[in-house]
Amino acid sequence: MKKFYPLLVVVCSLPLLALGGRGVENFSSIPIPEKNYTARVTDRQGMASEVQMFSWEGQVYFGGYRGDAVFTVSFGKVKRAEFGEADGKGRVTVRFYLKDGSIFEMKMDGTKFFYGKTELGNYRIKVKNVKLIEFL
Repeated sequence: MKKFYPLLVVVCSLPLLALGGRGVENFSSIPIPEKNYTARVTDRQGMASEVQMFSWEGQVYFGGYRGDAVFTVSFGKVKRAEFGEADGKGRVTVRFYLKDGSIFEMKMDGTKFFYGKTELGNYRIKVKNVKLIEFL
């Protein structure tokens, strides 16, 4: 048994070593959107960040689902967006308050990312972790 103990330790440690390299280490750049939007993003913990070069997956619109249809909502039409909890399919209900005074709701994929730049560096957050977005 003593001969196999070091091998057992190494084999059991491999899955833990594989956890490294995810998250911050692999996050060195962001997609550059076609237009520079600035937004204040508040996460589910109540932490707000002012973000420039703001995008959803590199795009300057929100993409999602309403019924059986696929929708996009241009950032330029939105004053603010409020995000609900993710459902069983990982989709988040988003309520958009538009500049023309109307309200629009759709579901977004909670696993997708918003990107941008802050005064400190690059910014990334999953849709499911957002509580509020306000365009400045």
